[in-house]
Amino acid sequence: MKNKTVAAILAFFFGIFGVHRFYLGRWWQGVMMVFLFFISLMITIEEHAPVIMIPAIFGFIDSVLFAVMPHEDFDEKYNQKRRRNRRRRFQEESYEEENGEEYEMSETNRPAAQRNSADKPRNNKSELFKKVGIEKFRRYDFEGAIESFMQSLEENISSPSTHFNLACCYSMIENAPKSLLHLQKAVENGFTDLPRIHSHQALGYVRKQAEFQLFVENGYRIAPALPQPMPNLLDQQPSSTLNNTSTDVLDEILHLGDLRDKGLISEEEFLQQKKKLLA
Repeated sequence: MKNKTVAAILAFFFGIFGVHRFYLGRWWQGVMMVFLFFISLMITIEEHAPVIMIPAIFGFIDSVLFAVMPHEDFDEKYNQKRRRNRRRRFQEESYEEENGEEYEMSETNRPAAQRNSADKPRNNKSELFKKVGIEKFRRYDFEGAIESFMQSLEENISSPSTHFNLACCYSMIENAPKSLLHLQKAVENGFTDLPRIHSHQALGYVRKQAEFQLFVENGYRIAPALPQPMPNLLDQQPSSTLNNTSTDVLDEILHLGDLRDKGLISEEEFLQQKKKLLA
């Protein structure tokens, strides 16, 4: 297992010879560094130019890069075995094992009262789709895993493990609403390992969402949305409408006044029409 601190020290003191490259298993790069060292040394001796500083500078730059490189990035690049182990641990955290549902009691563990002829045999088609979904999940094909798990639900819609796995897949593609929905269905159908919801690596995204805290406080159920307040129709009535109405009434009264002045209507008719308009 390669150590980034050791690599940085080797690069700082012996980087001119490419020793750190040999340590990291990059043999061809190490050979090239040694070749560059001898070429630079010959030029420095013959031309009296500080060309030998070139491989030394390369070693110093590598030393700085190793020192500031995060451990995860170093392992990803130089520790293939550790990377495979980390991926294996991630895959093993899948809720569903290939042997069947973890939360489905075996015949030997179930109470005798529950072991009767009315028990239905496990749906083989549902299990097949589920196993396919698990394999896709382990290959990081989350969209394909969702499709397989949904096909499994068509055969057995009450499987808590399938709903839990769907929640993990939706969390991995950052779809928090659907992830919470399937977590709720998993709990409703008998999922009892609640601490796993708070620790499973694949659910890390959904746990960061504000809705998750409300989901937990509501008994692992999606909190209902508050109803929208009814709009106040009086507040929505534009003031321009009232102004336009007042202007129209005034114009009608003025028009009636003109008709009265011209003798087309009597004073009594004018007052009656005015009263109707003001009412």
